[in-house]
Amino acid sequence: MQEAGGQPLRAGTGALLGRWSGRPLLVAVAALNAITGLATAVILAPLIYGDDADLFRRCALYLAEGRTGCNFPYPPLTALVARPLTWVSPGAAAIVMTVIGLVILLAGVWLETRGHAPVDRLLVGVAVLGFAPVVYELLLGQTTLLIAASLYPVVRRPDTPRSGVALGVMMALAPKPMLLPVLGWMLFWRRRALATALLTAAVLTGLGVALAGLAQYLGWLSVATGFGHVSLTGNFARGNFSLLNHGLNPAVLALAGVIGAATLWTIVRDSDRGFVAALFASLLLAPYTLVYVVSILLLGVRPALTFAPRATRLLALVANPTLLFLSGLAAWSVLGLAACLPWSRRSNGDIGR
Repeated sequence: MQEAGGQPLRAGTGALLGRWSGRPLLVAVAALNAITGLATAVILAPLIYGDDADLFRRCALYLAEGRTGCNFPYPPLTALVARPLTWVSPGAAAIVMTVIGLVILLAGVWLETRGHAPVDRLLVGVAVLGFAPVVYELLLGQTTLLIAASLYPVVRRPDTPRSGVALGVMMALAPKPMLLPVLGWMLFWRRRALATALLTAAVLTGLGVALAGLAQYLGWLSVATGFGHVSLTGNFARGNFSLLNHGLNPAVLALAGVIGAATLWTIVRDSDRGFVAALFASLLLAPYTLVYVVSILLLGVRPALTFAPRATRLLALVANPTLLFLSGLAAWSVLGLAACLPWSRRSNGDIGR
């Protein structure tokens, strides 16, 4: 398997151990993330642990009883799939969702660090588990890591129809606006997987309507279309740092237009750069971007290290401290997007090759 610019597989995850930084910086990132991530967990666990897992469980009960009004931002099909969470206590449901996230993370670290020294694999694992958005994700019992897992075969393998099946399933279960820039990238670089993903999502949505009823889906649409307008900035654990959170004023629209144009330019020019740019754009331009969603960027580390190694290492080093300030996180995301811009000639790099 080749990476951007024809570099071998080890150039991606191994770039963090390259001449510019070496293992000391990896140790620094792992240590900083371990300390700040543990502090985040200790402070927030009593406040938010299992909140979203309980939401899945509660709304599954609502649907099973034929009730509405759960204020669920996910389709009724998700509530159907979450039915097993109602067979256990709320505490057990929270543990189940956390364990699912942990399994996805550990599997991802294992896959991404194959061939490297055990100490380096351990350090990467510590850095990932201590990444503050990941901590939020695991505490809440959210779905971002499931989305990342569904995208993995799309971005790490050549374009085939079956690569899009898992993404299609997640699009039916969690059709979040943040996926739109990634789907735009797929339109240029993963057309076969995109077609399968859209078809799978459509079939499963139809199945959900047949099982749950059209009224349930209409109720969900009402909730989903209004969810992004709810201000969440007062809650540190779930603050909305999307640019659109500031209202659709001329300045925000102009900045959103620049970000959209820059992302499209990057996508057209280069696959790897375009994918990472799409991830950053998804954070900045979605109607709402809560802190845990930043964990989706773990998918972009390997390709980013091939075309912007220094910027990637620096962003990784300051990520957790930056999360203390939502406006700082937005600026951090803008810098990440800027590092993706293809100022040099087209490379045609594609991590899936």
